[in-house]
Amino acid sequence: MGKRHRIITRHHNKNRCKGGTKEEKNIIHLKQWKHQYWHALFKNKTFGEIGRLLLRVEKMKRRI
Repeated sequence: MGKRHRIITRHHNKNRCKGGTKEEKNIIHLKQWKHQYWHALFKNKTFGEIGRLLLRVEKMKRRI
C-alpha cells in the first residue's frame, strides 16, 4: 500500500478562512487521498453548504 493511503490529515469542517477554529469539534481526520478528493469535489464548502447543495439538486431532479 502506498504512503498516501496511510497518512492521516486534519480537515476543518468550517474553514479557518470562513471563521472556523482549530478546536477538535471542528475537525475530522481523513486519509490524505480522501482529503484531496474532498477538496477536488467540494472545494472549501462546509458540510452544511454541501448538504444544502445536494438537497437543491434532488429537488431539481424531481421537477424533471
